[in-house]
Amino acid sequence: MDQAAPDRQPDQEPQPRSEGPEEAPAVPGVPSGTAAAVPAATASPSGTATAATASTAAIPARSWLVLALLFGIHTLIEADLWLMAAVLPEVKQELTLDETDAAWLPTVLLGAAAIAAVAAGYLADWMRRPRLLAVAMGAWGLAVVGTGLARTFDQVQLARATTGAGGAAGIVVAMSLLVDVFPRRLRGRALAAFFLGMPAGALVSLGIRAAVPVQAGWPAAFLTAGAPGLVLAMLAIFLPHPVRGASEPVDSMRLRLHEYFGPSQEDYVDLMVNSSFNYGLLGLAFSAFAVAGLAYWLPPFLAAKGMAPQTAGRLAITILLAAAAVGTVVGGWLADTFGARRPGRLFLLPGIAMLAAIGCVLVLVYARSEPWINLGIFLTEYALFLVVAPCFTIIAGVTMPSMRGVAFGVALAARHVLGDLWSPTIMGWVIDTFAQRDSMATPFGRVLAALGALPHTHRGQEPQNLTAGLLLIPVVLLVGGIVLLAGTRHLPRELALMIAKLRAAPSRRAS
Repeated sequence: MDQAAPDRQPDQEPQPRSEGPEEAPAVPGVPSGTAAAVPAATASPSGTATAATASTAAIPARSWLVLALLFGIHTLIEADLWLMAAVLPEVKQELTLDETDAAWLPTVLLGAAAIAAVAAGYLADWMRRPRLLAVAMGAWGLAVVGTGLARTFDQVQLARATTGAGGAAGIVVAMSLLVDVFPRRLRGRALAAFFLGMPAGALVSLGIRAAVPVQAGWPAAFLTAGAPGLVLAMLAIFLPHPVRGASEPVDSMRLRLHEYFGPSQEDYVDLMVNSSFNYGLLGLAFSAFAVAGLAYWLPPFLAAKGMAPQTAGRLAITILLAAAAVGTVVGGWLADTFGARRPGRLFLLPGIAMLAAIGCVLVLVYARSEPWINLGIFLTEYALFLVVAPCFTIIAGVTMPSMRGVAFGVALAARHVLGDLWSPTIMGWVIDTFAQRDSMATPFGRVLAALGALPHTHRGQEPQNLTAGLLLIPVVLLVGGIVLLAGTRHLPRELALMIAKLRAAPSRRAS
């Protein structure tokens, strides 16, 4: 692995290059005059020759240690989210919150996470990432502990917002490090292992709930969850800081020049109009929309079909976690396998998975026997999680290493802002609106009635049209699948373009 590159601060002014076509500035860590001598790569744009040589190289042990630590960080971040979902009724009761205030707590966390993800991504492109990761996890750990110490709604709001910001920053910086620590041929699987932190976090939250005495209440659970985060924050300081782009088939001297100058204003504009980046980002957002909507509304849907409410909730969560684990692993493996042969298949894989999930949703909605319903749920969520690793692999592949932090930050923010932040609310509006007679009397209501989406009253509650809400998911999946398939024709060209830009001389002046 290359030696650590020098720190760069956002306000540091890079030295201009001389006007000679082959001269470059003296970059720390790069001997004077060597930048001009960096030869143009002779391998193919996809890096086949270099990748073939790298494929035989053993992965250093410290790369696996980095992955283990980053996985632990992601697991703790996810454990906190599951923990709050589990204890929210207790929080609501102790702080005497109404339904609106209780629902606001997850919303404020996701909103803060979306904002912090972009800011942390920018900083990750300029600062030493281990230090930034340590700061993010330190803030996260203190905020989780602060949640347990909070005694008013305002204090809980502040703690949850800080938790969301610290967690999002930690995830973005961790992904930026991860793609430089592992070679391109293992990128999809490395990202998949990292994202296994979601189901692992759910299991950790269950362990915390079981370990904390009932008499201690929900505050003790957050104190227990937050303390390990502070330990991981201290360990993060000692992580390696490879040169940005260390996993790419490009000379390390050229990588250091690009890292020193950083991205220009034109580079950011190019990223925002990059077709593969935008299609991958939208694919992640559509997937998150469907996952969050199903996670929220499947338990009442199963209860409406005659299942006991507690059993319905446990079953929905169990299937979600199993499907998440299997789908994430398979998605990472397929991303590396297909991407190495034909890069365009990186979009083909998640696109087909998302379109196939439409039929699985229809099975879970219309099936009458419990085994078929469970199978439909599993296959739907399996396909949705299969999308994650390929899409992030695409985003890493088409983005210059010196701005991958921003790319990952924008992608994570889009998952929240366009996906899971609003999907339960939007589906809830459909469920409530088309539970009314006047809405069902409209032409669209009659179409829903023809599809079997009829209002239903369950155990004295207000009428709901849960089927109508779930039928919104196939529409989202159809649009998402088409978007992902549309990226197939752009990806090979934009992957090659990124490598070509990385092999060329960097911009004269960073923005």
